[in-house]
Amino acid sequence: MIVTTLENTPILIPNDSHKNFVETDKIVPKGSTLDGEFYNVVGKRKGKEFTYRLFKDKDGILIYTKNIKPMEINLNANGEADTRIVNLPSVKNDILTHSLISVAGGVIAFAVAKKLGNENKKAFMIAGATAIIGYALATYMNKKQQITVTKQ
Repeated sequence: MIVTTLENTPILIPNDSHKNFVETDKIVPKGSTLDGEFYNVVGKRKGKEFTYRLFKDKDGILIYTKNIKPMEINLNANGEADTRIVNLPSVKNDILTHSLISVAGGVIAFAVAKKLGNENKKAFMIAGATAIIGYALATYMNKKQQITVTKQ
């Protein structure tokens, strides 16, 4: 499982004589990505039995689970965690893009209408209608873009 640290996290070492864990001076920096597994260790805390919930990296680094956040998304019906990539359609500068496309369509429609021998008034009406229809069509097509989910 891949996790990321939420804050500067001290690395732990087991203290066999007291059956617990001791923080070291070594620190895993905030935002670090680690790959490993969660597990429980039964030890003692204040003289009583206690279950420690730890994360062990593939390199053997031990840290408390309170300082990390899993990066995986649980999307399966059977409860298994899978890493997935969600691709959302781009909405950046949509209004500007749709406006430019509709203006270009209007200019082309005006040129075609003039070439067919229409008067200026009728050519402007055709160009305006074409621009409005083009903007509406671009907006509709943008809303119909699919969100895709792929397995990593």
